[in-house]
Amino acid sequence: MRIKLLVVLCLSTFLFLTGCRGDNANANANANRTAATPAPTAVVKTTEAATVDPNLKGKIESALKAKGFSDVTVDTSTTPMTISGTVAKNKMSEVMAVVQENNGGKPVNNKVTEK
Repeated sequence: MRIKLLVVLCLSTFLFLTGCRGDNANANANANRTAATPAPTAVVKTTEAATVDPNLKGKIESALKAKGFSDVTVDTSTTPMTISGTVAKNKMSEVMAVVQENNGGKPVNNKVTEK
C-alpha cells in the first residue's frame, strides 16, 4: 500500500512539474520566436540622381580649389555624391564644410583620406 501511494505521489509531482515547465518553455519559445523574426524592410528607390544640378560638380570642385584643396574630386553621378582624394592632416572638417555649403545639404559619401 505504501509503495502504491509513493508511486502515485511521485508520478503526480512529476506531471505537475512537467506541466509548469511546459507553459514557461512555450512562453520563452514564443518570446524567442518574435525576437528572432526581423521586421520586413521596405525597398525605397530614390530619384535623387535625376534632381542633381548638372553644374553642382563644377561648383563644388571650384570652391574646393579656391580653398586650396586641389586633390579632391567630386562625383555627382552616384547617390549620394562621392568625394575622394587626399588632404593635409586636420583639414577633413574644412573640406566637408565647403562641400556641405555648396551642395545644398544633400548627403555625401566621403572617401577623402588625410596625408
